[in-house]
Amino acid sequence: MQHATTTQHRHRLIAAIDETERNIDRDSWYLMCAVTVDLESGTRLTMMRDLQSVSQRQPTSDRLHRHAIHANQMWLTEPGQRDLFEVEAIIAADPSLRLDVTVRQITARQAFEQTRQICVAHLVTHLHTDVKGVTFDTRDYLETKTRKPKPGVDITTHRELVNHYDLATIDQLKTDGRVKADLDIVWANDFGNPHLWIPDVVAYACGQTLASGNPQRLVRLASRLHVSEAVTRPDSVEPAPSTGIANVLEALRQQALPLR
Repeated sequence: MQHATTTQHRHRLIAAIDETERNIDRDSWYLMCAVTVDLESGTRLTMMRDLQSVSQRQPTSDRLHRHAIHANQMWLTEPGQRDLFEVEAIIAADPSLRLDVTVRQITARQAFEQTRQICVAHLVTHLHTDVKGVTFDTRDYLETKTRKPKPGVDITTHRELVNHYDLATIDQLKTDGRVKADLDIVWANDFGNPHLWIPDVVAYACGQTLASGNPQRLVRLASRLHVSEAVTRPDSVEPAPSTGIANVLEALRQQALPLR
């Protein structure tokens, strides 16, 4: 997945990463998307302006009453779905973006956090070598409420502890020389970082496609996606066993291509 962007400017690349989880029948899938953004691209500002315009139509969130794009919330209403499809088209139209999606089936022998860390390791080790920094969507209360804080630990501290799993994975990769030592890693709330809206939307679309088995759901993004299965272990150079789930998503992506 280490490819150059389509623009001439390559020295100000950043990546934004977000994820989604799908539970269908007895199967659980974890999908994570990394979007590589060229901060000097001539199309980025237009793309961000268009995304901000759509976000203004969405209900305000949090105490600061800021607008944001959250695919899972938009999907709940028909107007929101129309806005979501527009956002997908905006993302697909920007040639400066690279969209990498990795997926892994959560098996009975594999805990949720272990699956996530394999996805984190896989994406980070396969980022373009010119990427200077990576921003993860911080784990919010909706995600951490099932992993309750210990007595006396407040929610904010608990979030930081949960984010620590990601940091431990990346530190291990740096120690092993599989990730460059100066790669900057931060966690941010997506309200303050619209770049995180992009992987949120892409991962959600891929999750919906897997859940429905309908390639039409992926038609707006199919030509821009790079799909792989997460097999990179944080603590070993030996790959994790493939579950084959990425082959399913890739087949659906291929079916969506001529439907555009």
